Amino acid sequence: MAGGMVVFLETQNEEKLLHFYERQNGFKRFDTREVKHSAEEPRCLIQLLKVL
Repeated sequence: MAGGMVVFLETQNEEKLLHFYERQNGFKRFDTREVKHSAEEPRCLIQLLKVL
């Protein structure tokens, strides 16, 4: 039997946040998602994944 855990998160597309998650904590980008709010312009969220 094998088991494992996966951590999934979304973050804003900002260099400081991406550096923290990717380079310092080993997360990998796998997709993006556009978020639309009625009063704001659409924003792009970066989806990250890490297998523990």
